Amino acid sequence: MATGIDAIIFKALTDHLMTLTPALPLAAPNVVFPAAGQSMPSKYLAVSFLPNQTREITLGDDPQQKRGLYQVSVVFAAGVGIIGALETVETIISLFKNRSLFASGVKVTISSEPWASGPIQEGNRVQIPVTIPYYCFA
Repeated sequence: MATGIDAIIFKALTDHLMTLTPALPLAAPNVVFPAAGQSMPSKYLAVSFLPNQTREITLGDDPQQKRGLYQVSVVFAAGVGIIGALETVETIISLFKNRSLFASGVKVTISSEPWASGPIQEGNRVQIPVTIPYYCFA
């Protein structure tokens, strides 16, 4: 169970991502992917967690604003076009748009509409990053 605020935020965002339909394999930070003995899937999601500087709203022991970016890259094989990947991108944007998530007594708010960047070619893979800005008070 996550107890630190950044761990709680990451878990809330990742748990919500896992409700994506159809489900896709997930490459998470510092986790071996693919698992030993498995081959690389032709399409998967790669997650990056980018906490930002805490914003001091008040002085003293009052809750402060934690904010950052949660980035989900839709990764797919090169040479198959981007229509399917763009459909997945739109589904991810819709999944997080105008949401507040709750975990361990913490409310994580998506602070603006998530957005996609242009496709990035890396060898035999192409990825389209989706950036999801968040904040919470802790």
